[in-house]
Amino acid sequence: MPPVLPSPSRTQLLRCAALTAVAAASGVTAAQPASAARTPAVEPVRAWQVLAPGWTQSNKELGRVDDIVRAGRWVYLGGNFTVVANHSGGTKARMYLAAERAGTGKLRRAFHPKLNGRVYGLAVSPNHRFLYVGGQFSSIGGHPRHGLAAFNLRTGRLAPRIPDLGITGTVRTIAVSRMGRIYIGGSFGHVGERRRQNLAKLVMRGGRFRVNTRWHPTTNHEVRDIVVSARTSRVIVGGLFTSVNGHSGQDKIAALGQGRGRLLRWASHPHSDILDLALCGKRLYAAEGGPGGTSLAYGLKGHRKWYYMTDGNIQAVTCLGRRGVFGMHGDYVAPRKNAKLVEHGHSRRVERHKLFMLSFKGKLLRWNPNVNSTAGVLGVWALASGRGNVYVGGDFTGIHGVAQQRFAILHHR
Repeated sequence: MPPVLPSPSRTQLLRCAALTAVAAASGVTAAQPASAARTPAVEPVRAWQVLAPGWTQSNKELGRVDDIVRAGRWVYLGGNFTVVANHSGGTKARMYLAAERAGTGKLRRAFHPKLNGRVYGLAVSPNHRFLYVGGQFSSIGGHPRHGLAAFNLRTGRLAPRIPDLGITGTVRTIAVSRMGRIYIGGSFGHVGERRRQNLAKLVMRGGRFRVNTRWHPTTNHEVRDIVVSARTSRVIVGGLFTSVNGHSGQDKIAALGQGRGRLLRWASHPHSDILDLALCGKRLYAAEGGPGGTSLAYGLKGHRKWYYMTDGNIQAVTCLGRRGVFGMHGDYVAPRKNAKLVEHGHSRRVERHKLFMLSFKGKLLRWNPNVNSTAGVLGVWALASGRGNVYVGGDFTGIHGVAQQRFAILHHR
């Protein structure tokens, strides 16, 4: 094992950001800085990266990785990109969806579907045979698919099990129950010619998924994430809404029945938008937006266990065992749980760049990959984990002083 060296200085990180900003604008992979310090526990794998040719401050979401999911030996990433690159300068076209080896980041060359719009949400069937994709597209390889589609993971081809449902709007998230039912959320009005306001459930009938007629909850604003709790038979949804099924006071998180979508009690509601959720056994972690940002930990019926504040929106969360890994666009976190932190000011704070880890009890851990971004770019937007690895996506251009644009694999030790 190579020796563990000190973390890079702020100057090194800024230098890396400058180098990778040029690369992002030009579409060329930035070279690794020769002076970059190495810490094996957090240095990224030299995976294929995501480029953003033509990136500007006025188009800062160009190239963003919006979601990641692992299925067996492969990890799938979706977002607002059309070009991926290795560290030798080689590039390949990938239209909003790509796949890499989960341990090495090697590109799956046979998987290159042609979507005509952005991908926001990914999920995998319980048997890991199908990938479900949601977003803001209307066709795939010339076949009509409005906002939702399925791929056969063995062949990489579009699967007929999800036909064109004519979704009017955007699918932001997909969740799959243990029984294989599909729940979708976002900002839409119709699914399969049925009125569905931001939420819908799909069930298999005759070899194809169709809209469930009994499950029809509604929200008054966008749904950003959904998790399904088999322990409690609940569908937990998070987003920008304040009303569910016509009931006010359901700010940002709500619990619904799996059978008919009946509103269930949720004990504690946050004040700001919920941008991501992660279910870890009996614990639900939530990523809350601003002002500043807050990591939240709940029991399965909504009793808040603790909170942890930051100086920027928390935009993504995943589980590593019982620990929560959180992604944000901030650079500082509070010194301990349940402590206030002002976004701009002189309150006590600990340096963490875009990514940090909390224990089950809310203790800040030493793990500190130092994700850096160009000025005005909002950091980490997607997180996933599997077999000890953490998969990171978003707008960033380097990790721990090493150029790695918008998608990274971290081996956690």
